[in-house]
Amino acid sequence: MENLSIPTLRVLYKHYVNWVSAHPERTTDLEASIKWISYFLAGRINNSTLLSELIYSMSNFMMLFNDQIILSTAKTNSVTVNDKEKKKIFSSENIKRFITTVDYVEVFVEISAKKLWGTKGRWIIIVLLQTVKCMARLYLLHVHKLHILESPPIQPLDRKSVGLNCNDAFNGVITLPSGRTIRKMDHAPPMNQRTWKAPPRADILGGGIPGRTLSDIHIVAETMYIMKPIVHLGSMCIFGEKSWKPWLISITIEYISLQRLKSLKNLSPQQRLVLSKRSLHLAMYIVRSPFFENYSEKHIRSFLHWFVNSVPLVGPLMRPFLEYMKQWQETYFYLWSV
Repeated sequence: MENLSIPTLRVLYKHYVNWVSAHPERTTDLEASIKWISYFLAGRINNSTLLSELIYSMSNFMMLFNDQIILSTAKTNSVTVNDKEKKKIFSSENIKRFITTVDYVEVFVEISAKKLWGTKGRWIIIVLLQTVKCMARLYLLHVHKLHILESPPIQPLDRKSVGLNCNDAFNGVITLPSGRTIRKMDHAPPMNQRTWKAPPRADILGGGIPGRTLSDIHIVAETMYIMKPIVHLGSMCIFGEKSWKPWLISITIEYISLQRLKSLKNLSPQQRLVLSKRSLHLAMYIVRSPFFENYSEKHIRSFLHWFVNSVPLVGPLMRPFLEYMKQWQETYFYLWSV
């Protein structure tokens, strides 16, 4: 029976790979539906937080797995992929994949640890996760020279840019030393299908950002940003969870790092986008402890109560958020997450 099951699983897996490669838009709809299930489960059954987070993590895993299928199919005939490098255990792609995986499961692991071992066990898990992530990011920065990475390092794939016919995505595409991509004449699409845009780069679709050589001061700035979670956790241990000092230390580190990196010239568009996201990330400090408990919580609650009472049909959607806002704030709005 076991000998028959292995070939069957291989056949099913092959069919699944072919279906995902041929129908990326339907795959996206399926992943979104699973995520919505996790939202609707919150607060409706016992242990709903743990179950909804498990489903949400599974949907992220599914998205990452499907992105890798689509990307590997698109790169089948690409000359820009270094197969030997990918086979190394500590290759940049493997490390980015590992960090992304940890990002997707860390909330579920923390909630599980709290239920199993209490608050102390939760904090031990938090320190372990953030230390591992910090070491992995520092390895990417100082060994692989990957600068100003996204968080998580592997972002969801833009499946529309890859196209439905993935096997033709990188055929005849040449990446110049400057980073510009050009297409060979004999691989140009028909006139009525041309977009007149540069063909996509394999490393961009794969979650990588072309690194520019950074000066020592900018490497220090990026190292500060990566070390911020560990510094914040250490300051919380020294000054206490309710102290303002960890909050001020964290926002100061992030602001100084951001200003130093913004002073760089000739940044790539992807790096500028990452820095823009980090700038917006500073606004999230208003919903983080202790600022949230002392200032913003009452104003947010007042606005949401007014919104629920003033706008028809909004109540069933917003009331669960009002009820669990404090719990979600403590669960998701970390100062120690990069």
